[in-house]
Amino acid sequence: MDESFKQTLKTFWALMYKEMMVVRTDLVRMTINYLAWGAMALVPVMFFMPTVGMPADYSLFMLAAFPTCTGCFDIPGNTAALIGDIVGARTIEYELSLPVPQWAIFVKIAIANAYKSFMTSIAILPFGALFVYYFQGITFTQFNFLKFLLITVLANLFYGFVGIFMLRFMYKIEDMRNVWMRFLFPLWFIGGFNASWAVAYKGAPKLAYFLLLNPMVYVSEGTRAAILGQEGFLNFWCCIGVIIFFILVFGIVGVKTLQLRLDCL
Repeated sequence: MDESFKQTLKTFWALMYKEMMVVRTDLVRMTINYLAWGAMALVPVMFFMPTVGMPADYSLFMLAAFPTCTGCFDIPGNTAALIGDIVGARTIEYELSLPVPQWAIFVKIAIANAYKSFMTSIAILPFGALFVYYFQGITFTQFNFLKFLLITVLANLFYGFVGIFMLRFMYKIEDMRNVWMRFLFPLWFIGGFNASWAVAYKGAPKLAYFLLLNPMVYVSEGTRAAILGQEGFLNFWCCIGVIIFFILVFGIVGVKTLQLRLDCL
């Protein structure tokens, strides 16, 4: 192996390791945040909505989407921190001066954010499953761990690259409000969080086909297929393929955006 390539890999790993250590210092707080959010999101569908006719097992349907949707909520904070550095201290310029390709620094940022989201998201499912089982006595019967692990990793990588892609529309921290309201919130809220694509197709076929342009639909559908079983959801492996496609699209555009923004060679 070429010596310069070895040095590049060592430098890249050193940067990633530093990011992983930083995440560890804040991991407990972030995990508590999402466990609290998950519990509060489950309370209405477990105790209130069944009184107006909602099926009792709808809580499992909702819970199945939690682990791979929380990373979407990390995007505003991650992107705001990055844009704050770009328009402020510009500490990123130090990393850009290191002996690694400049595009690799931007990929490192996306992967580091994905790692942070992944580490907090994996705790939600077991906690939520215990919560639902304790109060309702129901649990998952078709859970596939390997499929769940695969789609959780890919979903968080997707969020990591969406985070750097969002800089295309941000020139100051205050722009994050517009990005959240106009793009990220709709992406999540009509991305299969509340209802499966099959239900959307039954209620509004034309709108359901339009929703297939939303990558969050494939995240939600694929996650539920891994946890609840394939029946009633889009094909799991099709979802995986589409998520990888969107990772590449947002990744390439996001890296190019940062290269232009920072005048990289």
